[in-house]
Amino acid sequence: MKRPIYILCFLILQGLLFFNQLHAQLTFSPYSRYGLGELNGNEFAPAKGMGGTFIGLKPDTAAPVFINVANPAAIAGIRLTTLELGGHTQFTEFSNGTTAIKTRNINFSYAAIGIPLKQRAAVSFGIMPHSNVGYNLRSTVFTETIGDVKYEYTGEGGINKVFMGFGINPFRKMLVNFYRSAYKDSLVKTKQTQVYKRKKLSKELLSELSIGARADYLFGSILHTSSVIYPNANYYYNTRRYRAVAFQDVTGSFGLQTSFTIDSVKNRELRKKVKVAFGYFMNLGNTINVKNSTLAYNYSINDFGNELAKDTFIFVNDNPNTIRLPMEQGFGVSLRKGDMIAVAAEAAYTNWSQFRYLGSATELKNSFRVAAGINFIPNKNSAGVSAYLKRIQYRLGGFYKTGSLELNNTEIVNYGLTVGLGLPVGVYRQFSVVNISAQFGEMGSINNNLVRERYAKIVLGFTFNDKWFNKFRYD
Repeated sequence: MKRPIYILCFLILQGLLFFNQLHAQLTFSPYSRYGLGELNGNEFAPAKGMGGTFIGLKPDTAAPVFINVANPAAIAGIRLTTLELGGHTQFTEFSNGTTAIKTRNINFSYAAIGIPLKQRAAVSFGIMPHSNVGYNLRSTVFTETIGDVKYEYTGEGGINKVFMGFGINPFRKMLVNFYRSAYKDSLVKTKQTQVYKRKKLSKELLSELSIGARADYLFGSILHTSSVIYPNANYYYNTRRYRAVAFQDVTGSFGLQTSFTIDSVKNRELRKKVKVAFGYFMNLGNTINVKNSTLAYNYSINDFGNELAKDTFIFVNDNPNTIRLPMEQGFGVSLRKGDMIAVAAEAAYTNWSQFRYLGSATELKNSFRVAAGINFIPNKNSAGVSAYLKRIQYRLGGFYKTGSLELNNTEIVNYGLTVGLGLPVGVYRQFSVVNISAQFGEMGSINNNLVRERYAKIVLGFTFNDKWFNKFRYD
């Protein structure tokens, strides 16, 4: 009976995401004016509590299972049908050093489902916002000949994406076959310890190797408006320009993950062994097709405050054009000790210098990102109501992003700390987790006439695990 409810929740959230994008402003950041706007990460609530780490983070093979679509290679580790739903609210204070404005917004973050395909592969698909644009900037400049000149810049809209990822473990049984082979027995009998360790390590790395790819269908539109107003000049017409860009094309990403186990202590129980995992991912820097429309005209304002259009000097409607996306690459590593502790760290580089907006180069800089996090469970298998606190997942992390913007000789960096909880709920054959993550960060600066953003972002996610498509002899 719960499966139709999960599917219904998934469909409802998709509808709410579309409605939210159409009727709400999802960001108020002045820095969303540049590039594609304020980019949303691909991480879900569990990873966000660990500083946003995902590259080398392999999912558990036993419940609870989380979907890591950010590195599609991790999708191969899904062993239970998994449904992920999430949303967030953000509180932001914008300050220029003398005045401050506080805002709040609420947005749906993601909806995804992961389905295992036998024991070697899995597939995942869903929907989430890719970027948001929302700003309103005004300034007044005094000139000797004209007087005051007002400049107004506004932007709204964003890009959504529907994604589908596939991950596979192509050499999953290679280590098992090595253990069963006569070659392994001969190495043990002849006491060729070093050869045995090298062979075992290579077989394990191949057995744990997972390869994944994700296709993203981008859609949505971004509208930028700029106005020049002469409030005290009778001989100058005001001007306004609208530029809209509509997205409808496909991009994607690629990833790898592998791991090996450290047996540093003999006769150690399996759950206490240390597993070291490595990951690599790449977002494609391909060119996507868009359509841009531009309208620019002169106008005046009558005594009643109404605009009177005079003449249109630019009008372009649905003109085919292109945007070249920046390529992003990253490496990550994680260490997991049994079911108790998982530590992850990563670094990624984005080549914004290759970014082309409507065929033109921009002044965006190449950016660098580092992140680290830890996930701690006192006792995952603890039973009873009194032991509930031991089954909670406690998360902590941090991140630092150089960003792609440099304004007024000042680099716009973004850094912060994250905390999170994974609250388990559920019964046999059905395991669910309520994930709560909080991110506290700062972006921008009050120096050189810029704006500093201090924000607190609360992410609420739901993870549902169940066994679907399996036949049971007894119920």
